[in-house]
This record gives sequence, C-alpha cells and structure tokens, in this order.
Amino acid sequence: MQRAVMDEARRIYGEFQSIMEAGYSGAVYLPVFYRATPPYIFLFEWGIRSVVSKEEVAAWKDRAAIFLERDYRCLKEATFHLVYRFEEEKDFFVPLSGVEFVKELADEEMWLEELSSLRAKLGVFKLVPVVSMEERIEKTGNSGWERTVLRIKRLDKGLPLPSYAHSGDAGLDLYSAEDVSIPPGEWALIPTGFAMALEEGYAAFIQPRSGLAARSGISIVNTPGLIDCHYRGEVKVILINHGKQPFRVKRGDRVAQMVVQRVESVIVEEVDELEETTRGEGGFGSTGV
Repeated sequence: MQRAVMDEARRIYGEFQSIMEAGYSGAVYLPVFYRATPPYIFLFEWGIRSVVSKEEVAAWKDRAAIFLERDYRCLKEATFHLVYRFEEEKDFFVPLSGVEFVKELADEEMWLEELSSLRAKLGVFKLVPVVSMEERIEKTGNSGWERTVLRIKRLDKGLPLPSYAHSGDAGLDLYSAEDVSIPPGEWALIPTGFAMALEEGYAAFIQPRSGLAARSGISIVNTPGLIDCHYRGEVKVILINHGKQPFRVKRGDRVAQMVVQRVESVIVEEVDELEETTRGEGGFGSTGV
C-alpha cells in the first residue's frame, strides 16, 4: 500500500514538473470534490501555498486541519485573484479569501512526502496550471482595492513567466533566454523572453539579484533599469561582471528582479526664484562622508 501511495505521489510530482517546464508559475491541486469547493491548494517551485477560509481555521476542521497539523506556517489573512487553466486556452477566474498557509519544500524527498499525505487525505482529480495568482492589497483609509495588472506576452515559451518567489516579495524574478559568458569588467545584454504592458501611471525597475552580487560580483549597468508603461519590446537586462572570473549565464537562470511601482507625472513650471532651505545649494558630500 505504501509503495502504491509513493508511486502516485511520484506521478503527481512528475505532472507538476511538466507544468513548470511549460513555463507556468505553479499548479493548482484539484481534489476529487473540486466541483463543490473552490481550489485552495497551490504548488510552486519553492513549496505549497494554501488559502483556507477563516471559519474553517476557527473550527479546526475539514481543509484547515490538513495544514494546521503538518507544520505549515500561517502568514496572514489575504484575498487573491486566481486564474487557472483547466483545459488548453480555457481559463477560469476564482476570487479567494482566507488565511494563507505555506510550507517550503527543499528537495524531491520532501515533495513526495507532502504529496503522499495530500493524496491520502484528499485524493486527486488533476493538476492544472496557475496562469496568475495575485494578492489584492487594501488601500489605506479606503474600502476599495488597489492592484495593477501586468500583461505579459511570452516570446520564449520555454521560459517561466516573471514571478514572485514568495508571497509579499517586492521583486519578480526574471530569467535569461540565452547562454552568455561575461568576461571580468565586461557587460552583456541578456534577453528575458517576454514583452509586457503596464497600466498607465506605473513603471518597472530592473534591480540586481543580491545573491549574484555577493557570490560573483554581478550587477546591472544602469541599475535600476527603468521601463516605461508604453514600452512594448522584449525586456532585456544589461549585466556587468565586477568579479575577477568570467561569469557564465545559462538559459533559464534567474538574472535580475523587476519591481513594479506607481509613479507620478509632474507639471513642469519655470519660476524666477526657489524658496530657501537649510541645506541650500549644498551638493555632493556636503553633509559629510
């Protein structure tokens, strides 16, 4: 019996890997009773996320008990916009609200153990791709909601879409579309395999990855790289090698992160005089080193 459960877990894990290789950000785990309840279990590269209703958490029953008893971290109450692809080119939108639980899974052995438990408790109907799963953020002092949509055109279907590694992260991970070698002191333009459209009033800023900077001295020439909302070409990153050894970028490597922010437009007005301040005309180094 145990072997049959593990074989089933390996099958599920194989399906998940296939979905990730197809370039999706994650997968929805649909239990056998999926028609009677919205999806609430989600598999990502880093582990499993679940959104459980507050009522079930309070009652310690049904779905909540599956997670509360298995070392899942309870993060916060949250509301998500979920879009998943049940059939090819057929997307479904589901609003989700509840308490967010997460469990990070570092290797295949941990994945198989967790999938075996889920399979034994819930059964499984199917794994389907996550098209997008965006958290909705409540405006301060307002009962409405504020969330911008980042529309992506995939130019390289073999690469993942930009995605957040963890809930609450500021930067979306970007992936290299090519193998590139960068000699010490040189730089290279790295394609990322996608184009995008931001909403008016937003801009994207390309930032270095701290891990690459710390380990290999890799940064971005024009950090942060600014992408305006009207740009529709392929997003590219100008990596520079500040290290002492050649740096090898492989296709599919995470090479940068992209932060999307609201920006203000200003009205330029010429004046004869500017108001006085304590600092005045003090510029570079005027306040000390």
